[in-house]
Amino acid sequence: MTKNKKNYNNIIAIGLFFFSIVLPSIVSEFSAELHLSEYFNLQYLLVYFFSFNRFKYFSISTLFILGLVNDSIVGTPFGISSAAYMLIYKIAVYQETIKLRTIFIAEWTAFGISIFITYLFILFAFYLIGRSFDYKLFIFNFLGSFFIYPIAWMILKSFFLKLERAGNE
Repeated sequence: MTKNKKNYNNIIAIGLFFFSIVLPSIVSEFSAELHLSEYFNLQYLLVYFFSFNRFKYFSISTLFILGLVNDSIVGTPFGISSAAYMLIYKIAVYQETIKLRTIFIAEWTAFGISIFITYLFILFAFYLIGRSFDYKLFIFNFLGSFFIYPIAWMILKSFFLKLERAGNE
């Protein structure tokens, strides 16, 4: 008799993404000095990684709901984060379908292009609604997200490969 093996990678991915949304507000309650979200955007990185690698539960509807949760926690106008997540998702899925997967440099460059387009969208949306924004903060955030992607990619790939191997044993 064979056992059906459960694959919890998708559930862990959604949990990790939700934790990345909630964690900054929890940390800010205890420490006013630690604001890592100013230097890189972990949510954009996770959306791109999980969308590019075709995790099952990362869909438009899930990202829309998680974006609304993020908007309510952070205080940005409703829908901005959802639209940004869906934009990154669509770009990542398109890039995955044209098979950029063979070379990591191509995937990294595509990630840079997708978050650049997303930041342009956010700046344009903030401009339209008359909300002030700091260009320096967006530039540092973009550069930090871009340069931390290879490190996060290695950590996430090795974690999920180990998880997959442990599930197959």
